[in-house]
Formats: sequence, structure tokens, C-alpha cells
Amino acid sequence: MPELSLAEIELTGENHVELWLTKNGYTNIEKEILSSKETEIRAAGTVENILVQTRTFLDPHRPFKLSEYSIDKFTRRAININRVAYVAYVIIDSNKDLVGEIIWERLS
Repeated sequence: MPELSLAEIELTGENHVELWLTKNGYTNIEKEILSSKETEIRAAGTVENILVQTRTFLDPHRPFKLSEYSIDKFTRRAININRVAYVAYVIIDSNKDLVGEIIWERLS
């Protein structure tokens, strides 16, 4: 099987997050591309409206945390649009299947 490109890995992770959000009752799920390396997912929930940054890794690599600077920048953006900031850590295999569960970290 050919290796996945970074763009394919990131898109696959975002798709897994969007599917999870849909299955868990979130609506109005929108993806916004801020730059070639930065995409956010906005979703409305019954408890809170959220802003999600997805970090996707190809197995056997494991997630690493965002820098303090990135967390601060992302959290401020979420607060400015009245949303709660989350990071979704996703691990996929070479077939684009989810490995384990999505790990969620609330930032604000």
C-alpha cells in the first residue's frame, strides 16, 4: 500500500472527528480552512458550541501536545466566537481506519 501524504492523513483525521461529532449529536458542523496547515471544525451541541483543532498521527506515531503558544492562540479565537476550544487527537492506520478512540482535550 502506498504511503499516505500529510494532506491525506490530516483530512482523514478531520473526517473521523466530523463523524464522531455527528454520531454524538452535534449539528451545524463546519470546517474552516485558515491556512494550508490550519483547519478548524465548528459544531453546535446541546451543552456547548465548540471549536475543534484536529491533530492526526499515522500509527505507530503517537500524539504530542500543542505548544503553549498554539493553545493560547486557539483558545482566544474560540472565546472570541463564543465557543469552547477542544483539541482532538486522532491516530489512524495506513488504511485510514481509526486506531483506538479519539482523545479529546478541552482547552477552555
